[in-house]
Amino acid sequence: MKDGIQPENIEIDGWSFRIQRPSQPNEKTKLLLLFHGHLGNENVMWTLINPIPGTYYILAPRAPIRLGVDQYSWHEIHPKWPDITLYEEITDQLIQRIDTWLEEHQLNCAQLDTMGFSQGAVLAYALAFLHPEKVRKMAALSGFIPQSWQKDLNNRDLKGKHIFIAHGKQDEIVPLNKARQAAAWLKEHGAQVTLCEADIGHKVGVNCFKSLGAFFRSPT
Repeated sequence: MKDGIQPENIEIDGWSFRIQRPSQPNEKTKLLLLFHGHLGNENVMWTLINPIPGTYYILAPRAPIRLGVDQYSWHEIHPKWPDITLYEEITDQLIQRIDTWLEEHQLNCAQLDTMGFSQGAVLAYALAFLHPEKVRKMAALSGFIPQSWQKDLNNRDLKGKHIFIAHGKQDEIVPLNKARQAAAWLKEHGAQVTLCEADIGHKVGVNCFKSLGAFFRSPT
């Protein structure tokens, strides 16, 4: 909840979402997508929006694969991470639903911003790589770029993309070096990258939480 506004539950073409409408709508109102991680759901990312400007429409989709009570995943987990072709299917379905919602509500958001945690951060990366015309800014929290993708996307030009990476130095699930490798690869391909590290595990540190707000408040 932000500024006393409660997120609403909605459904778009069979997918469950939570939406929060802007508390300060204006002509520059933008759309922010929240992507939860493995075993999360559309409710778990809202604690991270406090530093986010009140000018955003915020949409949090629920991943399509149910693994337990209130536990969902964007895909099944195997020893080998899926090729980017699987994420192409996921992002295509996601964009189709977002475009449907925008059209129904007569909102003119040619581009959107994204924020993902862990597996959701991988999805945010995939969306930026596969639909670059759609993504303006993205934040990857405790995430990584699969190594096989880097080879497949080696010729990708990310010039003009603004990317914020937050990672714990003690992350026991996704080691810090994966975030540093992602930052270096993104910079090599033209992206403007902010890397924030904190002395914590698989979560967002207080210093990075504050920097996250500054990142989304910046006009660029």
